[in-house]
Amino acid sequence: MSSPVADETGPFIDGAYRSGADLFDVEDPSTEETIASVAIADGDDVDHAIEAARDAQREWARLDASERGRVLRQVGDRLRDRIDELAEIETREMGRPIGQSTGIVTDGIGYFEYYAGLCDKIQGETIPVDGNRLDYTRREPLGVSAQIIPWNAAVMLGIRGIVPALAAGNAVVAKPSSEAPLSVLKFAELATEAGLPDGLFNVVPGPGSQTGATLTEDPRINEITFTGSVTGGTMVGKAAVENVVPVSLELGGKSPSIVFEDADLESAIEDTLKVFFNSGQVCFATTRVFVHEEVYDEFTSRLAEATESMSIGPGIDGHDIGPVISEDALEDIERYVDGAVDGGARALTGGSVVDRDGHYFEPTIVADADDDAPISCDEVFGPVITVYEFSDEAEVVHRANDTEYGLYSAVWTNTLDRAHRVANELEAGTVAINEFPATFPQAPFGGYKKSGLGREKGMQAIDHYTQLKNVVVSLGQSAGTVFDK
Repeated sequence: MSSPVADETGPFIDGAYRSGADLFDVEDPSTEETIASVAIADGDDVDHAIEAARDAQREWARLDASERGRVLRQVGDRLRDRIDELAEIETREMGRPIGQSTGIVTDGIGYFEYYAGLCDKIQGETIPVDGNRLDYTRREPLGVSAQIIPWNAAVMLGIRGIVPALAAGNAVVAKPSSEAPLSVLKFAELATEAGLPDGLFNVVPGPGSQTGATLTEDPRINEITFTGSVTGGTMVGKAAVENVVPVSLELGGKSPSIVFEDADLESAIEDTLKVFFNSGQVCFATTRVFVHEEVYDEFTSRLAEATESMSIGPGIDGHDIGPVISEDALEDIERYVDGAVDGGARALTGGSVVDRDGHYFEPTIVADADDDAPISCDEVFGPVITVYEFSDEAEVVHRANDTEYGLYSAVWTNTLDRAHRVANELEAGTVAINEFPATFPQAPFGGYKKSGLGREKGMQAIDHYTQLKNVVVSLGQSAGTVFDK
């Protein structure tokens, strides 16, 4: 199969690619071979990107909202014709099975449809105030949004922030991860070809400590969206505070799944296997699975058997489990699993690095780990599930909440009142009942605790990417004077 990836590329700014002297290599984690070299966006590139975005944003914001919606809908329609191309690039640069990449890119393009329809529905309200006055609010764009995009689902997570920002009348300068910048660069190219004005969506690849810091610390940036680690999010948050601009942070999770004794085990097992999607490199994956003692043995036995049937190999060939992103990630996963086993836990299946080219780790289920073990507390970000036995509801809710994260959770039960009761008690931004995963463009997404700040998706994203203006109109001399005390 021929690859759609160019041998060398660079920043995409003001509708065109730019070259550069300093290059970094992008590796295919399936083979450890270099698939492309990318020019680092230096300070001049970032400056050019921000200025291009500022110029384009002024014209974009002046368009009728319905016209912005038509442009976004047109871009989404044309991108649908390039799904296979974008999916293959993602698979080649980060290893995800090609069928999964096709599905996630397809879902991502669906955001264009949703937010295109919202463009002319961004509205304020009238407020009854004393005197002969008209008081109303307007929602106006912020300006230029800096979007820091991770490698594990670059097109989807890029679209998730970029499209509502554009719908609200903003422009974007995006910095993709150095591990997987190619799909975001191609996305910007194709979106511009499909009708986005030049300069409205720019991409500046490079290291976070260099290109990312230059971008997020620039005072011309009016908003920052970041998805990544707590450490990285903390640095980005400081930059936002120093420049006094809004920030949205999604910082990972250690999500629980609770399987009660009356659960539909077949569905629970089938969906728990989806935790291995993208080799477990999903921020909201329910990697901590708590199973009621009455069904624990049956559940874990069947889950292990199903896990052992998964095929491992290059994502481009359609295997169930592809590689993890890097050699460093592989070593971290091995360290967590080995540490758990050394501490008395058991690997019910898997537990080892695969002896072949590429960064492969067996899909693994670990039992009998302590709740405070590193594998139970830290975001492993690999194909590893830990299972725990519990006996009553209050106990499991406490254990599920005993984490510094709070991004997502799942509950499996056929008892209606218990489903709602436990959902109310779980400290997580999303609680899914009898299903995993369940996320939608229309529904807000974000975390409690160290899983982040703010909400992506839904109308909540529009609220984030706009600022609220209050207008007070005196309708006559009888309005009088009011002082805010």
